[in-house]
Amino acid sequence: MQMPDPQQTTLPLRDIRLPAEPGFWPLAPGWWILLALLALLMIWLGILWVRYSRRKRRWQAINQQLSTIEFNYRQHHDKQQLLQQLSVFLRRFVKHQLHDHQAVSSSGDRWINALNQYLPGEPFKAYSQPLTSGVFQSACEYDEQQLLALTRQLIKTQVMRPGRAKAPEVSHV
Repeated sequence: MQMPDPQQTTLPLRDIRLPAEPGFWPLAPGWWILLALLALLMIWLGILWVRYSRRKRRWQAINQQLSTIEFNYRQHHDKQQLLQQLSVFLRRFVKHQLHDHQAVSSSGDRWINALNQYLPGEPFKAYSQPLTSGVFQSACEYDEQQLLALTRQLIKTQVMRPGRAKAPEVSHV
């Protein structure tokens, strides 16, 4: 074994080796949690987008049917035919879109109350006579533009903002 030289001022040390810098992979647990949250957020946003696009397509199809009824009215100006078409349209809408089969089979004030439950206030009460017995009469007076606007409002609120309607009331009569 060699004795260190007393005249030497530095010690014979090896160079300092720094550890390698941490790599990108594997990720720390916090990054995994963040990635999982981002993936869940993207899935949730995707589901919301799909639901919205389905509602929008459904709204466009239903609105197209109502626009066809309105266009036909502008061609023939027959208020009675318009009333019959709107009555059928509303019943089909309530049955297939709102899934209220009991309301569709009702008549008179029950039918008007069923329509009123989907909008605030009682907007269809003003059209109670035309939508119930006026459909079967040869001439019935009503404001056709207001009824068309009210029908359009009903379908828009129920198709584009689902869940805002009250649950259909079940009567045990």
